Amino acid sequence: MPCPECGASVEVALETEHVCNPERRIDFELFQLRAEVSRLGEEIDDYLASAQGRFEQWYAEHERRSGRADEPPEEPPDEPGA
Repeated sequence: MPCPECGASVEVALETEHVCNPERRIDFELFQLRAEVSRLGEEIDDYLASAQGRFEQWYAEHERRSGRADEPPEEPPDEPGA
């Protein structure tokens, strides 16, 4: 039977004595999350392709080049008639 925590093949008779290898457990958990990780990548790509995402990329690059990335953003000026 596979261990539900790490996926290792464990004999039923030795199930109570089994101790999961931490590295194997992490690999097993990542394997179980592979579809979610893939979806996250697709969602990020979709966002970055949107108008808001393109603006965020431009703004981040603008801030990085101006050396102001660590400073808080300036307040936008008040719009006339608002």
